[in-house]
Amino acid sequence: MVRAALGVLNLLLRWLAIAGIITLGSCSPARTILKQAPLTANPSDIQTVGTWRSPEQIKSLLENYLYGPVPTDISFNVLNSEVLNDQAFDGTAILHQWTIEVAIGSVRPTLDVVAVLPKNLAGAPIIISQNFCPNPSVVQADGVNDTGENNFCDVQGLSKIVMTSMFGRYIVAPPMENLIERGYGFAATYPSQVVPDNREGGLSVLAEMFPDEDKRPGALAVWGALYPIIGETILQEYGPRPQIAYGHSRYGKTALIAGAFFEKIDAVIAHQSGALGASDFSNGVGESLENLSGGFPHWPSPKLRDLAKTPDRIPVSAAELLYLNRDNPVLLGNARRDVWADPYGAFIAAKAAFPDTMSAQDPKDFIPSDRHAYWIRPGTHGVVKEDWPAFLEFLDAHFKHGVD
Repeated sequence: MVRAALGVLNLLLRWLAIAGIITLGSCSPARTILKQAPLTANPSDIQTVGTWRSPEQIKSLLENYLYGPVPTDISFNVLNSEVLNDQAFDGTAILHQWTIEVAIGSVRPTLDVVAVLPKNLAGAPIIISQNFCPNPSVVQADGVNDTGENNFCDVQGLSKIVMTSMFGRYIVAPPMENLIERGYGFAATYPSQVVPDNREGGLSVLAEMFPDEDKRPGALAVWGALYPIIGETILQEYGPRPQIAYGHSRYGKTALIAGAFFEKIDAVIAHQSGALGASDFSNGVGESLENLSGGFPHWPSPKLRDLAKTPDRIPVSAAELLYLNRDNPVLLGNARRDVWADPYGAFIAAKAAFPDTMSAQDPKDFIPSDRHAYWIRPGTHGVVKEDWPAFLEFLDAHFKHGVD
């Protein structure tokens, strides 16, 4: 009986593991898991850009070839605002929730935002997070709105064990108490409320929002445009504070888009953002644009599918996306075995984009005081116990705010 039960459990664990890889989409395939990104750079790989194109030119190229037009004029309306708990985390934080209606073309989706804000710390920086999982999984508290279905994100029982074993203890939620102690707020959102993160649903909603395919952005562009809306909603109620766009994997891409296209974003933490994020997409390392646009056609511009097989024909680079983030602190997080996200390609792109503000000479050099920093750890794709201490060390160097 026990052996039979263990057999069923083993099969279930395997099924859940496969489901997790499918769910998280662009996570490292098994065929790259034994490779490791280098910790030292080949000096010949580091390129110096003499003269950059203007930011307007770079934005135009990114939109025309990769993301589609980033919707910078989305109007929104707060439908509901409520304090769920003014004594959260042993009286140290306020738990607040908003329901926002966003207007994109003729479509009016709602987006729920739940924020944990330190009490008695005016102007505490807010980390705005886009997540794979619905809000109740990220912020586990009474009254948090159900923001969608994602069975793999169930934070209880076997699903939680498998999820955190595969992708790290913080893949679903950050160490919230630690963030509050360090003087940071955290806002959780589930972007699939606006554009579903699946091929059929995503493409259908985007077509409804933008009937003209030539002017249609991909989901990454729309999700990126949500960051400043979330920040403005919180700031309207709680006053000015730095807005930090944070995201892992596909949402690392959207965080960089937000930092590049919206002045309201004050810093970016893009963890393992890969192709269409910080990593070079034309060097033949990591996930190819052909794989990305074929597997996730709702993410990029519809135009990308025609060029995905020949990325060398695309006249814009990951370094230029990073260059648009040059005025704000940026941390690029990576893992050595996450070769699918090409950590070394991200380092080379960052060195080209930030030659004067990123003093690291090799990927192994983590210098949090630099405006533009690079972090790499052992392991694979996910958010593990080593990541958030590095993220917070970087943020403390740039936004230390009233906390000893």
